[in-house]
Amino acid sequence: MLNLLFGILLSIELFGFQDTAKVQKEAPVHSHLEQKITYRLHQDYSLSVVDEKSLTILSAEGLKHGMVVLGFNKLQDIKDFQLEMIEPLGGKTIKKARLKDMTERAVSSSDFLLDDRYKYFELSAPRYPVLVKIRTEILKKSNFYYPEWMPVKSNYQKVKESTLIFHYPTEMGLKFKELNLTGTKETKEEGGITTMIWIEKDLEVQTPSFDLEMDPKLLLAPVKFAVNEFQGEMNDWAGLASWQNKLNEGRGELPESVKNQILSLVKDANSPFEKVAILYDYLQRNYRYVSIQLGIGGWQTMTAKEVVDNKFGDCKALTNFMKSMLEVAGIPSFYTLVNAGIGEEDIEIDLPSNQFNHVILKVPTDKDPIWLECTSNLNPPGYLGNFTSNRHVLVITPDGGYLSKTPTYLDSEWNKISSHSKLSLDTQGAAQIESIWENQGNPAMLAREISARMDDREKRDYLNQNSAVAGLIVQDFSIKIDRKDSIPTSEIKYEGVVQRFTQSTAKRVIFRPFLARITASQLSSNFLEREDSYEILLPVDLEMEGGNQREIKVSGTGYEGLLTFSKSGKTVHVLRKVSIHLDPDLKSDQKSILIKEINTKFDHTPAFVKTTLSTLHYE
Repeated sequence: MLNLLFGILLSIELFGFQDTAKVQKEAPVHSHLEQKITYRLHQDYSLSVVDEKSLTILSAEGLKHGMVVLGFNKLQDIKDFQLEMIEPLGGKTIKKARLKDMTERAVSSSDFLLDDRYKYFELSAPRYPVLVKIRTEILKKSNFYYPEWMPVKSNYQKVKESTLIFHYPTEMGLKFKELNLTGTKETKEEGGITTMIWIEKDLEVQTPSFDLEMDPKLLLAPVKFAVNEFQGEMNDWAGLASWQNKLNEGRGELPESVKNQILSLVKDANSPFEKVAILYDYLQRNYRYVSIQLGIGGWQTMTAKEVVDNKFGDCKALTNFMKSMLEVAGIPSFYTLVNAGIGEEDIEIDLPSNQFNHVILKVPTDKDPIWLECTSNLNPPGYLGNFTSNRHVLVITPDGGYLSKTPTYLDSEWNKISSHSKLSLDTQGAAQIESIWENQGNPAMLAREISARMDDREKRDYLNQNSAVAGLIVQDFSIKIDRKDSIPTSEIKYEGVVQRFTQSTAKRVIFRPFLARITASQLSSNFLEREDSYEILLPVDLEMEGGNQREIKVSGTGYEGLLTFSKSGKTVHVLRKVSIHLDPDLKSDQKSILIKEINTKFDHTPAFVKTTLSTLHYE
């Protein structure tokens, strides 16, 4: 059901995705598809979308290819749904369905205010193969967004033919970008109406390892558009920005009492950054995030006064409110559109269009701008995190707007982990441990989440369960979060007992693995500087195998490191340093392989020789 709801939200909220994959030879085929989609743009900016498909389902696995999900809200109506299931050989109709046969649900959440609903119809079949003919029609009351056309809808599906037909008044215009299309395209104009037709035939069967960059698709965007009474043109990015600016015009006014409170808060601030930090902290402590997608409210912000009255707002409202507060404090800032999401691809900068799903705030300074994620109650002022970092954004100004880019956080000050641990071993192989972990930049955000979201019992359990050393029982701990200007920092301290830190044989004592592993979350920006040191006190003097000094150098594509072991008396010192700077275009599966490779190369633990059997009692 979660996947179903997510798909509906994408269709209603005007964003789309598809799981695709490397084509494999002789991939199984669960269905065959022939499809024609017809868009018809009307003079009132409404858009009719008729989808006609013929689907031959070959097995039970292909039934999901015929599932129909149609979203509707104040800006989108469902006009028609017809389904007929036919026995291919005899032509006998097995099943029919109409709009009244669809199941209706609301798309709802405690953290969302939505007017979105959806209807769906799930297929079942008595035998295979079956032929399913489906016709749907929806009416979009705005042409602000055109869904991308993706001829291949599902994995393990053979697309025999897929057609897109787009009729539009010539003077209203149409923009598009073709990606990996190999079929035909035709354009004709008659009576002031332009018709464009794209046809793709006999496409490859995709599997879950298909390269997304090779997926055939067509990106579409309007030139002239409107949402309700708000009309605009998207000939360039400035045109879209001007429309957004007009949409929010006059919605930033604050009550006099709030203005006086703002001036009181910043009266002792000595710099613009300090003023920003004070007001951002005020926002985070006093207002909460609620997503609001009600009609044009999906794009037009609530007023600043409504935020004050309600003590909540969505990304648009909280950003607009923060902008209004800064304006009272004499600091200009700009409402900014972004396509947010961890791992989301950047927008197509050569196709000015609605490619955004979130709003942040840009505060210009004499040097680098201060970026504010106004929906977060954890981020330091000026820190965006990987939800909106390293991507193009549309900055809205009073005169229009322009494309800019958010920070990448690709240097050591934003990606640093250091730890120091002291362990004191007893003759039974257990150890007392004291550790301090200091994180800076992206890695520090996990401690902020733990500190804010968990109670003391949950925090202790988390430290026990996520320890690099198996068998840790935390007895005392502290978590402190802070910042260096915009850079988040954290410090985690704990004391405890490690059960069976060593393994023992008749002649040797071996430490169990204790080096913390590099994880994908630590490499969210593909950059990491890490240093871990250990001071381990043995219960008796033991001889370290391989000598009292060992040095292991580690290197590979995008990383290098050093691991040293040294022993002086009964004290063993271990130091690991690693510097990782991966290619930003590295795919997730390649990244996983590389992380495993790095951890394997550091997978060394010292072993010790028992000098006499009578001096030790390791079990």
